[in-house]
Amino acid sequence: MNINFNFMSHTTLQQSICTNKRSICGALIGFVFLSVFHATPVLGAILTRQEFSGNFTRVSASPFLTNIVPNKSEYSGFVAYSEDGTLNDWEVNVNELNLNLNPDSTLDINLTPNVNFELSSESNWNLVVDFGIAFDAPRYTLQRTDGASITLTGESGLAGGYIYTDTDASITLSSSKTSIPEPTSLLGLLFGVGGIAVFRKASKTKRTPLLP
Repeated sequence: MNINFNFMSHTTLQQSICTNKRSICGALIGFVFLSVFHATPVLGAILTRQEFSGNFTRVSASPFLTNIVPNKSEYSGFVAYSEDGTLNDWEVNVNELNLNLNPDSTLDINLTPNVNFELSSESNWNLVVDFGIAFDAPRYTLQRTDGASITLTGESGLAGGYIYTDTDASITLSSSKTSIPEPTSLLGLLFGVGGIAVFRKASKTKRTPLLP
């Protein structure tokens, strides 16, 4: 009987050791999966940025604005957009019109504009910044067309509007790729948490003492 008890005790101990080894291996595998999936970077969107500047020349203006808006003005700005034409960032500055537009622009009455961007080709685009033309609030349309031509159209409800153009704008085109860290993979998380849980459970298992 004593021999039989000793044999069973050794077997139980061996099983407990093997279980612990498997648990430790599972935990290590889980940690490896968790680390690999967490650290793997994902290529973000490819952004195209067009910076432009030059001198606008007025080509038309409503009678009310003829003696108000200047004949010429320096300007600068940029548009940044993704491959599918989604606008990421933008800015327009027209010096002599005291016009400074960007995503944070508001009117005195805290009106925020409705911004619409359309990409008509790889380089041509149309940017509309509308503060509410239906309620006599201004609307600005900036277009890049064939070659290096940029046109600004301003509308001010009952006051009418104006059009400026620059057929020889200075345009700089660039693109960038952003690498964004991937959120922790669900698969890696499951492996990691599962391995840790098994290891903790196994570490709490009581080992059967070896009988004399």
